[in-house]
Amino acid sequence: MPQITQPLLPGVRGKDYRFVRHGDRVYVVYQVRLPNGKVLRLAWRVDPEDYRALGIERDRIPTISRAQFQRLEFFGSASDIAGGDPNEHPLQKYLRSLREQFGNVSWLSDREVVAVMLMGYAEGWSAEQIRQRITRTRWYQQRTSYQRTWELEMTRADRQAAVGTWVQRMTAALEELYGPGYTLAEAGIDRAALRKQAEMIASGKWGDPSEGFELWLAQERKKAEGIEGTAAWIERQQQIEEQRAFMNRPEDVFEQLRQDAIVWLGPRAVPSTEVLRNWSERLVSGLASEADWQQWIQNQARALYPWLGPNETWQDRASAYKRIVEETWGQPIGWDHEILTRIGQTDEAGRPTGAAMPYDDFARLIRQREEFWQGPVAREEGFQLFNYLQSVFTGVGG
Repeated sequence: MPQITQPLLPGVRGKDYRFVRHGDRVYVVYQVRLPNGKVLRLAWRVDPEDYRALGIERDRIPTISRAQFQRLEFFGSASDIAGGDPNEHPLQKYLRSLREQFGNVSWLSDREVVAVMLMGYAEGWSAEQIRQRITRTRWYQQRTSYQRTWELEMTRADRQAAVGTWVQRMTAALEELYGPGYTLAEAGIDRAALRKQAEMIASGKWGDPSEGFELWLAQERKKAEGIEGTAAWIERQQQIEEQRAFMNRPEDVFEQLRQDAIVWLGPRAVPSTEVLRNWSERLVSGLASEADWQQWIQNQARALYPWLGPNETWQDRASAYKRIVEETWGQPIGWDHEILTRIGQTDEAGRPTGAAMPYDDFARLIRQREEFWQGPVAREEGFQLFNYLQSVFTGVGG
């Protein structure tokens, strides 16, 4: 029974593809020219039932030699690529199906990575040669070690299990924030959105998963604190009462303000002792309120870092960059490290753009530093892509 009901193959016959015959079988062959000038010949088997739909007269199809036949790379049946977008190359369609099969991993849609892998496959490069080439790609450099592990080393089932674990942990945290008197639906928590957030945490999109979870939890806590009667709201009221008692101790107030300033502005932008002392005295005397201080320090943060979100501290945003540095350099750094002053984006003239530096640009920046090249990550960082994609290609032409 014919498998091809839409006789259109991608491209133009004779220009983009051709039919060849070997033995009693007919194949449709496409060529892919690689950046190094090599050509891969990709072949799909045509079933006899589909000859008529594709305009094939078997005896008029040119025959190829055994040596030519062995140079073809086989990808299955022509029915797999018939129909659909006539401008989509069959290799693109094949890679798209692989992406779907393996959980939409991004490296299979990256032209630079795929080109390196195809060249390695065609040339028979060693795993080390592949690894060295891949580490130069933009895809590799713009991801943390954890993100690469998520996509390259974890199976789709592993990733789904990890997301499920985070959903459970996040659900438990929400129930603790809202208390027994609330369901997630009553609190406005959408299950689908929660799972999407869990995937962002598990995949490392928000930095290290533990830090991504803490960032998410802090945001959810602020929401819950604004709803009267929730467990988080009750706890916040208790903290306010404790704060009122605390305000009767000037030195303690001064130290608390200094710590607040470090969180909101960063260690290198803390106001002077004179400014903080003045604020502590005004708070203790009742000339200013806690709300006045919070408004002032947040205004300072917005003035220094216009790229911060509502109620977002400098430390909230810097934590993801700090984690990238520590993973890339293979060593811990303090909040006062100079590199964390570079997270604001600048233009070519060095002027602030008012935006935070994209994570991929920051990752490239810290990889140019001496700390990276002298660190353990540069020497020992493993890369599993060669074995992974080699397993993909193995057996496709059986």
